[in-house]
Amino acid sequence: MPDSQLFNNRELSWLSFNERVILQARDENVPLIERLKFLAISSSNLDEFFMVRVGGLIDHIAAGYMEKDLSGLTSIQQLNEISAKCHYLTTVQSDIYYDLKQKCADQKIYVEALLQENFEWIESVFHEEIFPVISPVTLGPANPLPFLANLRLCIIVRIKQNNKEYDSLIMIPEMLERVYKLKKNGRSYYYTVDQIIINFLPTIYKGYDIIDSFVFRITRNADLSIQDEEVEDLLILIEKYLDKRQKSNPVRLEVNKPLPQDLKKKFKTFFDINDSHIYELSHPLDLSFLFNISENNEKFYYPGFNPWLPREVKSQSLFDYLNTADLILYRPYHDFGLIGNFIRQAAEDHNVLSIKMTLYRANENSKIIESLAKAAKNGKHVCVIIELKARFDEERNVEWAKRLENAGCIVTYGFMDLKVHAKALLIVRKENGKIQRYVHMSTGNYNEKTARLYTDIDYLTTDKQIGEETVNLFNYLMGYSDVYKWKLTESTEQKITTAPNSLREKLMELIDEEIKNARKGKKGHIIAKINSLYDKELTLKLYEASSAGVKIELIVRGICSLKPQVKGLSENISVKSIVGRFLEHPRILYFLSSGSHKVFISTADWMVRNLDRRVELLTEIEDKRSKIFLQKLLQDNLNDRAKSWYMKNDRYFKIKQKEKTEYNYQEEYLIGINEILE
Repeated sequence: MPDSQLFNNRELSWLSFNERVILQARDENVPLIERLKFLAISSSNLDEFFMVRVGGLIDHIAAGYMEKDLSGLTSIQQLNEISAKCHYLTTVQSDIYYDLKQKCADQKIYVEALLQENFEWIESVFHEEIFPVISPVTLGPANPLPFLANLRLCIIVRIKQNNKEYDSLIMIPEMLERVYKLKKNGRSYYYTVDQIIINFLPTIYKGYDIIDSFVFRITRNADLSIQDEEVEDLLILIEKYLDKRQKSNPVRLEVNKPLPQDLKKKFKTFFDINDSHIYELSHPLDLSFLFNISENNEKFYYPGFNPWLPREVKSQSLFDYLNTADLILYRPYHDFGLIGNFIRQAAEDHNVLSIKMTLYRANENSKIIESLAKAAKNGKHVCVIIELKARFDEERNVEWAKRLENAGCIVTYGFMDLKVHAKALLIVRKENGKIQRYVHMSTGNYNEKTARLYTDIDYLTTDKQIGEETVNLFNYLMGYSDVYKWKLTESTEQKITTAPNSLREKLMELIDEEIKNARKGKKGHIIAKINSLYDKELTLKLYEASSAGVKIELIVRGICSLKPQVKGLSENISVKSIVGRFLEHPRILYFLSSGSHKVFISTADWMVRNLDRRVELLTEIEDKRSKIFLQKLLQDNLNDRAKSWYMKNDRYFKIKQKEKTEYNYQEEYLIGINEILE
């Protein structure tokens, strides 16, 4: 079979995922304001896609890279397919936007409201807040089009005076509100900043006739290399990279309506961009402004919820509990605050000797960061491995690094050529004259904000072997042992496997075991819940397993290179994607393994970047109760129908619901996760 029949294209597969996000905004079962949020999320997703994936493909073409991807497409062919798909998706966004705008109006919520209804208030906003900080620039030989920052909203205004036409530019300052809200007579009115400015163009350009105006913005390439052999300090290099990213080449031009040919030509020349990367939209630019639509009426939102705590840990110290049993949590249903409190408790506990942890992404005003700083000030040995290369969180991570160093923490930055995507915490405590190690392994970040929005696994244990392996893990992460020579333990079988040195091989061994058993006439079964699958070697191995008779059930949120249900290739493989209230984020793996039921949690998706170019963890869960918990969770994911999309070959479809009571595992878990997973 040619590769085009064996593999899906990565970029088109991701765009298919974002389409599923967009279509959540069309789902009548989703509350109104939440539907607006899904539309906003899809817009932000596309911004990042263009900055990273499209930017990377354009770089390939510029470098003369002519190799084909797994699906058999060159970079040029991929860009053509992407352009067609993205132009289609923007029309879907427009249709949904105007439909939701009308539905909001029916509820007395007016998005992009008519200005004349509240003209005096709008006029006051313009003169007091907007007009003083904007600086129109009339373009000409002395004033060419200035540099425009990435994703900066701008307005090009065509003006006329004494029969002579001019083009003038207004760059909307970032410090201005994106949306202005007025609450009056039980009604809510929302106005975008660009909408207000356009209405007052005659005031801005007194003495000129306004011919036309166009709101636009440029998306720039963020897929830049940060490797520099001459720079020894990664912190300095990242700060240079952040500045460079703001000034990189354009990869997309968006405008709020069709451009006249002369202006389009000017833009194409100035930005060195072609027609396929110009998006003339019929809806407002940057739909992420919909995040600002907020109403004080619970019917417009998902029902509120309070994360649960397992009963057994409510009434005692987590240190005491973990000395009797392991603990597994599933956020956001379980309270991630327990982990933050555990770190805070460790910072204040005089018996705690050291705290070591990885930090990939953290939120603003992080209590965990505060606790680490406090622990260092309290004289504890605190080591933090901060991944400065976490895309779009680089600036914040630089700030955290400096703050923790100032507090007395030992801060390292992992490796120049590998991202540290591992999520681990080690607390060392002296108890009754002996050392006890407390380990937290997670599939998600130490981010208190996204812990309310993403699903993830948290596993805490005092298992002796896991503790010893975690000590060696941190020695490796801090540069004390070589990635290619390093071995966690001398035990027969490690409980923690790492990428890039052995995780790929471990996965292949686990799949091979299922193939071997199936060929002997035994049952073979694999369940994998992951975010993405895009790896030739693993995909081919799964095809081999399917052909051998292994039952394979994949729950893949986003990218999937594998084509299921293809006759003679993948008939024993099913692929589904769950897109609902929460972003599905954990990686959980199950292998029947001749009835021993091996279960793992991991930070790694099944992609080349994760397995070969990042430091990732795969942790086997042997604790009986935790294994049962994870197996039940996987089965509930498989049973979900309300928010599931099923893949056949390279297309996703939804099974038509027989009734509104179709099983929605996310909603069921909100009702009572403790009862469900007991």
